Amino acid sequence: MKLKALFLLGLLSFGSQAETFNVSAISNCIYPPLSNTQVQKGTPILFNLSQGTYTFTLSSNTMYCQGGTGCPIDRVFLQGGMGNARWGATVSSSPTTITVPPTTAAFMAFVSDDSCSNNAGSATIQATKIN
Repeated sequence: MKLKALFLLGLLSFGSQAETFNVSAISNCIYPPLSNTQVQKGTPILFNLSQGTYTFTLSSNTMYCQGGTGCPIDRVFLQGGMGNARWGATVSSSPTTITVPPTTAAFMAFVSDDSCSNNAGSATIQATKIN
């Protein structure tokens, strides 16, 4: 019985492929141009994904505005690929399904706030390939 359980556990670990990406509430924050005329200080994180369907979630999140005493930042913007995130999607603690068409696709992820300089914390995006 123990051998069977170990075998099944091994199959599960190979059955799904997960990648993680870290997002900073400050350095990966982009000012929206409509509400703030300051020069954009943050940069998005950039990564590539191969063809498939992925479930995106924030597996950990300690991001807050106003130096950690204000509002929780509970979403990260995701844009890229030629699938359903081409024009943008959001990643939160609830799973979001993203499809990547038959080519490797470039993605970017970022936080947006009208005052990025007082944000605090970071989040981990987990992208689990489901097929």
